Amino acid sequence: MSGWRKPFLWIGRFLHWVRLTLLNLLTLFILVIAAVVVVKLLQPVAPLPKDGILTIAPHGTLRYAEASPWADSFPGLGQNQAQDVVVHRLVRAIDAAAKDPHIRLLELNLSDFGGGSITQLQTVAKALQTFRASGKPIYAFAPNYSQASYFLAAQANQIFLPHLGVVLFTGFTTKGLYFKDFFDKIGVRVYSFRQGKYKSAMEPLIRNDMSAAAREENEEWLRVWWHSYAEGIAQGRHIPVTQVDRYATQLPELIQTSKGNAAQLALSEGLITRLGDKQDFEAAMAKALQQPEKDLQRVSLDAFLQNVPPSANHPQHQIAVVPIDGMLVPGDVEKAGVVATEPTVAQLDALRKDKAVKAVVLQVSSPGGDVTTAEAIRKAILRLRKAGKPVVVSMGSLGASGAYWLSTGADEIFAEPTTITADIGVFMLFPDYSGTLHKLGITVSGVSMPAGGAHPSPMMPLTDSEQKAYQAVVDYLYHHFVSLVATARHLPFAQAEKDAQGRAWSGIAAYHMGLVNQLGGLQEAIAEAAKLAKLEPHHYDVRYLPIPEKISVQNLLGNLALGILPQGMLDLGLGGSALWKDSELTQMRTLLMAARPYGFFSYLPLDPTIH
Repeated sequence: MSGWRKPFLWIGRFLHWVRLTLLNLLTLFILVIAAVVVVKLLQPVAPLPKDGILTIAPHGTLRYAEASPWADSFPGLGQNQAQDVVVHRLVRAIDAAAKDPHIRLLELNLSDFGGGSITQLQTVAKALQTFRASGKPIYAFAPNYSQASYFLAAQANQIFLPHLGVVLFTGFTTKGLYFKDFFDKIGVRVYSFRQGKYKSAMEPLIRNDMSAAAREENEEWLRVWWHSYAEGIAQGRHIPVTQVDRYATQLPELIQTSKGNAAQLALSEGLITRLGDKQDFEAAMAKALQQPEKDLQRVSLDAFLQNVPPSANHPQHQIAVVPIDGMLVPGDVEKAGVVATEPTVAQLDALRKDKAVKAVVLQVSSPGGDVTTAEAIRKAILRLRKAGKPVVVSMGSLGASGAYWLSTGADEIFAEPTTITADIGVFMLFPDYSGTLHKLGITVSGVSMPAGGAHPSPMMPLTDSEQKAYQAVVDYLYHHFVSLVATARHLPFAQAEKDAQGRAWSGIAAYHMGLVNQLGGLQEAIAEAAKLAKLEPHHYDVRYLPIPEKISVQNLLGNLALGILPQGMLDLGLGGSALWKDSELTQMRTLLMAARPYGFFSYLPLDPTIH
């Protein structure tokens, strides 16, 4: 054989080896998945102990939507955090445990709890109150209590805190950075086009402080949040609301008076019932059950749910619960935290063709986002209704702006009192870096065809004509948005416009203005959907759909072969799409993320202290 052929034979053999290796890895991965599925299906359900303790020990934050099966079975491959707790599963377990004779006590271990929104916390707290009202005790423990974890602990009969621990809640706030002076110094100008007096998401980029309108808007829903939080604490601990207010507003002074002993302060204020560490907590539960500590029979959340029989068994009569959880974005991005047009519309259209699905509930927790996505989802909702399937929206923490836009397509809208909703307004941002370039001695020069065409660029100021054009687009979209609301809510246009103005309302305020139909949570929305579909109570199944999530073969093989790499280092198969790709705002994404505007709609943040 000629010597010049040997290198090519070696290369061919190497490529053949690589191909076989990849195919073997893929085959191995498929076999692993199959084995896991088989083991889960064949694994017997362990019976509940006679005197059991339901242990609620959330590792992570509360979330509304179900994770994809990929994320739950293989958390390293998905975007969702499998350890986070789905609210409806947690509530279902607590409600069932209240009636189950095998469960005598609920252990609430909040040591690793990451929090949740006030709306999510209230939903769980309501279930805890029901459990406590059944006569069964709740024992809570954490080395320290944050604002979120204490709200749940406050519903317990016994609350333990170590001697060096602290109960910390100081209320809610919305604060952020304002960049106008900074932009002026570096020569950046941000053009802002808006409709709606209260549409304030762009303010951090064009002002040095919060406007009076934004302050008025934020104070209203923050007041609702704090009132709900303080009432929940007061009811759980049987203390006056004024005492809760005093603790939140005077905590530094109270700690000084207690000579720095924050745990003793919490005890004297009636916020906890016992000073003690984890061992004291274990001993107290054993004493309550009159059992030795070593014989305590704990049942985890997942294990308990396996023993909870379904409320019904009617697979031919289903109500589908679809998550609208995250920012609205165009395209086919399938990723936790975003609601993309194509997979969401495909999910809704598939339900329209599914004969077993008689009604749909949209579980909305979204700040809004892209206008075309909102409209595409709204039209998919209308197609469902035209097919004779009622659609009910259940708003959780957020149902604002673009999320409210799509909700106008539903038969009815439910919101919690603490939901932030409406935000019926429009804005657009456009950056101009020409001042920065001038300071750096950089100029822009060139030609365009056709010569008289509009070619807006962030490298040069907008012309008067271009500015008027952008404002005209915003005006048109705003008028269209208000018209949708007026038609869907059966309001005069003038009334809808008065209630709009880009203002985010609390759920209770929106209810009184007729912007939502009823106050209530997911279960109330499901019951209403069943009623609209003429389904008898307990004669239908509830089917919770997961967030669509794309996993690429590259990601699967990469994680299998390079399992030591941290999550997020590999390409997650987004089809080349990215939230900021090809955007004129790419260079400013860090600042824009801080200011939280997206597309034509505002990203209204949850209070950071509740996370």
